[in-house]
Amino acid sequence: MVVLTILEKCYGFRWRHFLQVFEDTLSLLIGDLDIQFKILGLTGDNWIQVEVIGSDVPVVTRYLNQKFGLAPISLENVNLFNEIRGKIIDAGRVGYGLYVDVGISSPRHIDVLLPLHVLRSQLANGKKLSVTNIVEAFTFYDNRPLTIQVTRIDIAKGEVEGRLSTRQSALFEEWVSLDFDRVLVLGAPFPEVHRLVKRSHVERDVIKILSLGFLEQLLLCKLGTEGPGLIKRIGSLLPQTPLHCFSPKRARIIRGDP
Repeated sequence: MVVLTILEKCYGFRWRHFLQVFEDTLSLLIGDLDIQFKILGLTGDNWIQVEVIGSDVPVVTRYLNQKFGLAPISLENVNLFNEIRGKIIDAGRVGYGLYVDVGISSPRHIDVLLPLHVLRSQLANGKKLSVTNIVEAFTFYDNRPLTIQVTRIDIAKGEVEGRLSTRQSALFEEWVSLDFDRVLVLGAPFPEVHRLVKRSHVERDVIKILSLGFLEQLLLCKLGTEGPGLIKRIGSLLPQTPLHCFSPKRARIIRGDP
């Protein structure tokens, strides 16, 4: 028997419903493997905890780590240059960087700091943008998934710093270079967003829906479709669910691209 903390969060006013959706999803993913699992609930930081029993526990553990990521739990399990998936927390609350929750809870809760000078170097060509500028330009809002690389660990002080992983940084550069608006949905599972796109008759404006996480989806707009207009059309069907637009044109202006 093993208890796993999966790097997916349930949040929002429908979190109990989402937890059931996740349980149903997990049942389909695990299939006929020789295990039994039980959703234990959420940690204090809203990560999903699962108890797994059976002869295929090692197989399921590896699969869940590949599919969702598993929380390191202890700071001692975090090593320099590790790549870890996490979720943005307290976006824009401090002026010296951005915090990412990666599931460290021992010896206490510790978030990974992405220092402002690192974000400027990776995303803004070194331009002296504020944290607020970067948050707004790249839709770095609470619960947005990011993959980061650990660059500094101070066990004595309980501090961890990082940077965007190479792949994550390259993805944002691709976003900026292509003239497609993208709408970020924070707080709805993929099937629900897929049904909503059909129900609101915006299929002609959306190239595809990409899943960034269990409750985080991305709508890739067709060329010429503006993200804010799409948000107005679908927003009323997703009450109390944050929707944000990434505009490559706006990001280029903020960065001062030629």
